Amino acid sequence: MRIKPLLEKLRHNWPVKALCVVIACLFYLFNRYTSLEQKSVPVTLKVLQDGEMVSSTHIPSSVSVTIRTSAENITKITAENILAQLDLSWITQEGSYDVPISIDLPSNIVEMNPLQVTVYPEKVKVHLERNFFNAVKIAPQFAGTPLEGYVVDSYQTEPEYISIYGPRSIVQSVESITTEPIVVEGKRASFKQKAKLMNINRMIKVMEQEECELQVNIDYQDGIQEFPNLSVFLKNIPAAFECESKATGSITLKGPRLIMEDWTPNPDTLSADLGEITEPGEYTLPVSVLIPQEFHLESVSIETIRVVVKERPPTEVVDDLFQG
Repeated sequence: MRIKPLLEKLRHNWPVKALCVVIACLFYLFNRYTSLEQKSVPVTLKVLQDGEMVSSTHIPSSVSVTIRTSAENITKITAENILAQLDLSWITQEGSYDVPISIDLPSNIVEMNPLQVTVYPEKVKVHLERNFFNAVKIAPQFAGTPLEGYVVDSYQTEPEYISIYGPRSIVQSVESITTEPIVVEGKRASFKQKAKLMNINRMIKVMEQEECELQVNIDYQDGIQEFPNLSVFLKNIPAAFECESKATGSITLKGPRLIMEDWTPNPDTLSADLGEITEPGEYTLPVSVLIPQEFHLESVSIETIRVVVKERPPTEVVDDLFQG
């Protein structure tokens, strides 16, 4: 018969009593939660992929694993044997994916009670592309400048091409792989040396080769110079004739600057040949240009000249014969 009064007591102010129970539970849980110690450790992120697909976006090298447990247990936690993995091996199509990070805890941590584990970030956004292979040229980078008047004229590398691989879009955009800086400061002679390859894009990999053999060819620096007011020399004038010309012209040459600066045109740099003339008269003759083989003729201002050929007085001809 006492059950009924007990039930009546329980029903009395029931909402208030229920609220008190809920509040008590919340206080218990809150006290239990706030009494836990927290420790965060960096864990290396292992990426699982089958080699066919690779990421063209940055993937963090590590993640932060936060563990909450009792003060007694918190001192036992280290990053050792905690495994963080990003599994990309199941993806077979190019595109963007939000891939969750999985955490594998050692047994000594799993058995802790209480235990709360979180990882940051929880997911990694990746863009995957086909793993692409290509052959690109090796392009040396030079440091400094050769001696005044000299330039790096050309170079050869052995091998000429190098194989690279990585995300398709990135590999297709790469035209060359550079070398470490090659010092040419103050040089005036060609040289050969080994050079390390420098891969400045961490998204791509260079296959096997780490260095190349480099032949650097140093040569004179070319310059362009004009030589004005050169008289046209009349050559091979037959003994029976006389003629004169006041024609002048200019030439523009291209060639080694240091050699060109020291060169002085000869009297017959510009000339006209009268060796085929057999009688007096007025002639239009082509102008020839005579320059050293190191130079290239860029332009000449005069191509022909007009000369008047006259017979020499007989006395002058006889005098020349006796003098000869």
